[in-house]
Formats: sequence, structure tokens, C-alpha cells
Amino acid sequence: MKYLRYRHLFRLFEHIQPFVNYSIPKEEALPAEKVLVIAPHQDDEAVGCAGTILKHTKAGKSAEIAFCTFDSAERMKESEHAAAMLGSKRNHFLQFPLRSLDGNKHFEENLEMLLKKTAPEIVFLPFWFDNHPDHRAVSKALIKIKKKIDLNIMIYAYSVWTPLNPNCIFDISAEWEDKKKAIECYKTQLASRNYVRIAQGLNQYWGEIKSHGMKYAETFFRATVKEYISLGKKIF
Repeated sequence: MKYLRYRHLFRLFEHIQPFVNYSIPKEEALPAEKVLVIAPHQDDEAVGCAGTILKHTKAGKSAEIAFCTFDSAERMKESEHAAAMLGSKRNHFLQFPLRSLDGNKHFEENLEMLLKKTAPEIVFLPFWFDNHPDHRAVSKALIKIKKKIDLNIMIYAYSVWTPLNPNCIFDISAEWEDKKKAIECYKTQLASRNYVRIAQGLNQYWGEIKSHGMKYAETFFRATVKEYISLGKKIF
């Protein structure tokens, strides 16, 4: 069928419409103390949500980062430097191979244990449609975890590979230079792709879209975990 391969995308736009406003509301601060950032790869946190995490930690609040996969010892050291710049109080290294998370029962069990251990109020993760199987695997894992434990968290879904339709925005103009430095920690990744330019272009775009004079902004799809999981079930 001609449009079969686009069926998930059509479903996405149908189901997120009630969440998305034409005028995206700007948030000044995250509405909680304890934040867990889930980064499928070591650099996703810097590209996807570093500015907002910096706003949070600069205000004296808590953030921890969970890195799901392992690439090399060098990249791991880079992630430690980047996390320190973001003010992460504690880092978690799950150490799964690249492109191994989708449908991985052991990953789901580890993520479940981590959520129990850290007890976050807000979780950052890649959006359902971010174009990498490891990224989508995190959201899929939540569906199975929610069946086992009671999760009472807000989800802030970010984008790395695929721009999303946001329903909240943060002005990170004051945090951009520090975000840039965090991304620049990943020299192994910058050798093949200019992630600074990617993040800068996207953050400048949203800043200009939202308000004249806003230099940089990060956007997210925000929902309760129940709403976020329900959305995923409808799409997939």
C-alpha cells in the first residue's frame, strides 16, 4: 500500500495534536527537584537537553544522568567531563552495546532498577520518533516497566536526530555557551559530525520562532508518564 510506511507518522500527528499549542508555552523552571536524564548514547544529553539541565542545576536542584550504552573508554571519559559541566550529581553507566537496546530484556530490567533507585520526579528521554533504534527503545521499555512498578513521573521528551512537535520551551540563551562546551567534550563524536552546529541551528531556530530577541531555546514534548505511554501504544 502506497502510504503504509507512513502510517506511524500519521498516527503520531493525530494523537499529539491535543498536547500541542500553536503558541508554545515558555517554562522558566522545571516543576520538580529530582531529575533523571536518560541518554541512550554518551552525547545525547548534551545535544538534546543540556541547556535546560544547566538551568536546573544552577538553581541548586538535583540532576543525574544515565548513559545506556558503551562505545569506548575515551568516550566514557568525555561523558564524565560533559556531565560534570552540566552539574550532574551522579552518573549511571549501564554499559550495553550500541544498537542493542531495542527489545533487550536485560536493558529493561536495568532501567527499571535505576528508576526505583533514583526515584526521579522528572525524566528526560528521546521522543518516540527520534530516528535511532536505541533512542526509541528507551520509550518502549517504559511501557513494560510501567506494568511492573508504579511510576509517577513527568516526561520531558527531547530530540537529537529528529525535530519534534513541542508543547513547551525553555529559553537557554544564558546557558548556550556552557551547553556548547559540554558538546565540545565529545571530541570522538565531533570528528565525524558537527553536533555543535546541529544543536546551535535547532536552538536558534526555536528561539527565533518563540520570541524576537530570544537567542537560543530548547523544546520538549511534555506529558505525564501515563499520557506518554498511552501515546506510544496508539502510535505503535
